[in-house]
Amino acid sequence: MQARHEEQAARRVKVGIDVGGTFTHAVALEARTHELLGKVLVKTTHSAQEGVARGVVDSLLLLLRETGIAPAEVVLVAHGTTQATNALLEGDVAPVGIVAMARGATKARARREMELGEVEIADGVHLSTRTRFLDLDQGLTEARIDAAIDGLVAEGAQVVVASQSFGIEDPANERRVVERARARGLCATAGSELSQIFGLRTRTRTAAINACMLPKMLETANMTERAVKESGVGAPLMVVRSDGGIMDLATMRTRPILTMLSGPAAGVAAAILHAKVSDGIFVEVGGTSSDLCLVRRGRPLLAQARIGGARLFVRTIDVRTVGVAGGSMVRAAGRRITAVGPRSAHIAGLAYEAFSPADPTRELVRLAPKKGDRDDHVALKMRGAARADVAPTPTGAANLLGYAKARSRGDHAACETAWTIFGRELGLSALDAAKAVLDAATDRVLPVVKELVASAKGERLTLVGGGGGAEAIVPHLARRARLEHEIAPDAEVISAIGAAIGVVQDVVERSMTDPGESELDALRRAAFESVARMGADPATIEVLVEVDPRARLARATARGASSMDGAKRSIDDAERRLLCAKALAVAPEDVHLAGEGWLRVGHALRRERWLGIVPVEREPACVVDGEGLVRAQMPDARREVVDVARLDATLRAIGEQLSSYGDAGELPPDVLLVLPTKLVDLGSLATVEQMCALARLESRGLPSSLPIALLARRRE
Repeated sequence: MQARHEEQAARRVKVGIDVGGTFTHAVALEARTHELLGKVLVKTTHSAQEGVARGVVDSLLLLLRETGIAPAEVVLVAHGTTQATNALLEGDVAPVGIVAMARGATKARARREMELGEVEIADGVHLSTRTRFLDLDQGLTEARIDAAIDGLVAEGAQVVVASQSFGIEDPANERRVVERARARGLCATAGSELSQIFGLRTRTRTAAINACMLPKMLETANMTERAVKESGVGAPLMVVRSDGGIMDLATMRTRPILTMLSGPAAGVAAAILHAKVSDGIFVEVGGTSSDLCLVRRGRPLLAQARIGGARLFVRTIDVRTVGVAGGSMVRAAGRRITAVGPRSAHIAGLAYEAFSPADPTRELVRLAPKKGDRDDHVALKMRGAARADVAPTPTGAANLLGYAKARSRGDHAACETAWTIFGRELGLSALDAAKAVLDAATDRVLPVVKELVASAKGERLTLVGGGGGAEAIVPHLARRARLEHEIAPDAEVISAIGAAIGVVQDVVERSMTDPGESELDALRRAAFESVARMGADPATIEVLVEVDPRARLARATARGASSMDGAKRSIDDAERRLLCAKALAVAPEDVHLAGEGWLRVGHALRRERWLGIVPVEREPACVVDGEGLVRAQMPDARREVVDVARLDATLRAIGEQLSSYGDAGELPPDVLLVLPTKLVDLGSLATVEQMCALARLESRGLPSSLPIALLARRRE
């Protein structure tokens, strides 16, 4: 009994919370194994005095109570939120005052760049900005700064942005303005705090969007942090970023703009770390819409954020949202199905047929769910009733077609009854009607899947479903797209799990034309140190360095496991071979393992027929880590195992043999450097020289005789 008590007392628990539009989900994971210890949901508290923060705390307290987890056992609390996105969509933002600064011959043009006026942040929603210009040729005094802030506040500004032409080269003046504003109790942002990229108007716009959310986001963050501490939980409180990582509250308090798309990003993080998706398309299916994101080499596809059609200096996951999901209503004209979605049953106040009693006496009706909708949406009503109460949905159709075998998705008899009634109207059997509806539903998603598959350039992808409606859409979609598919474990709480597991992440971007080794080292170190400060275990931190010569931009994305995770279980070689065999589409006995340590390379020889006629041989390879996550794959790779002393010469030889040349100049090969504990992607650099420089930096300190692996292929 005493041993059991000591074991329980030593338990380390991570809590993840996902704030959705309707419900707030909370989960508890064992920190080392990521075993799900419990899950709860509460209504999202939009109308509470504390706002959604109340629901975060309510879900946390309920979770602790129902699982018997002591507050002292919790080592991390992380939550995803839609608050930043909702604030922009609903216009719940603070008017912005911009203190614009410039000097020299270009100051007239710079002044125009920083005068934003009314900024569109959503359809029909605008952010009000006002500008005061300070000519730096006249000097910058506290009196001039204070006068500019006074003028902006008098015009209604509630937050302040400091922006200077070429401010990223010397941000001292921007910092002075921010300090003066904060000393007066105003929220303030400097353009150079958010981005080190040239582009004055975009940098100023990014700072204005960030600043306008500060009061609301700070209020919520402070209330959440205070309430969590009052609950007895002393663990760090983290927030999911828009790129799928997590960050501490100190970072969120200065850069709330990084939480845009936080909710979908948490789901993608769980797809990678919980469902172990290395190369695939993650489809998170709710009741109204589905979010799709491509994952390659264990990282989500990212894109530059846009607000009101204008770009920002912020990276978010590249989510494609389609208005069809598990609860979408069917639209029909006569005996023809015309569409599925975007209106959902719960928005129309109707129950899903899958969760309603079977009643063969129900009648089919058509209605307009909301004012302005067409009256062609299909529903069912009780005989003699004044109103419809049930809708046929993709959830019921999937149940009927046997896609919901893995999990219960309602009553099969109720689905069969409802679809028999609907099918009779269409002149079809219940099964044929259900298939026709799923065809129509996936018609809207299939083009997005095909586009993402094409962008993967031949790499094998798996369609992975998450969210409560995953089985309603993903299995049928996979069949039509001719892709393998799987439903993520614990799919209905996938975003909350992603928040709990989420890696600590940050991005550092700088304007550079042709960075050398010292510049790449400084960029890499800045990203590394940022995530280390936020609580990432330095031993787990990996940095992806990218160079875009066309945009004259260099970017370092650092990510690492929370130091709260503890040691992980390591799989054996037999398990590695099974995982590699699945990734490479070969038999386990055909897989050969190379390298030593946490990361191993699996490779094989696969014989195929090109166009079904010409015999070809391919050598696919993948990288698998000690936890069983396939971190990367190449459908046909050149593989080299060399010691550290020969790394530079080998990379140069690979570059000479596999580089491509075209109108844009040299295109170096796609190369993965596999170190014992770290995977380094060299394929996002612009030159072979940069690849060699980064390889030297990453292998610095390793024994010269240590064998390491390289995987390479020609880029198209």
